[in-house]
Amino acid sequence: MSELASSSEIKMGIIQLLTKIDDVNKLHLIYKQAVQLNENTETKSSSIAIEGAITEIEEGVTLEQILKEQNYQPFSYQEFRALADQIEWEHSLEELLEALD
Repeated sequence: MSELASSSEIKMGIIQLLTKIDDVNKLHLIYKQAVQLNENTETKSSSIAIEGAITEIEEGVTLEQILKEQNYQPFSYQEFRALADQIEWEHSLEELLEALD
């Protein structure tokens, strides 16, 4: 569908795509996203509100102070590997890579 399509053409294209989906979970996710998009449009500002994520930068702070404030607990590669080996994958690596195509 081209970028110059009218809103009616886009709506019809969306409807056609939706009628092909039988997975209830996917439809629920699409519905939630559509509601969210509609709410964002109605609130006058569709831009992302980042003001809540902005914080003052403290000057003169050392790395050690940051690590202490964040309660950083380092761990070794062997500890990481042991945890990673415990993960039970539902699909093989080949299947996961194939899904990326």
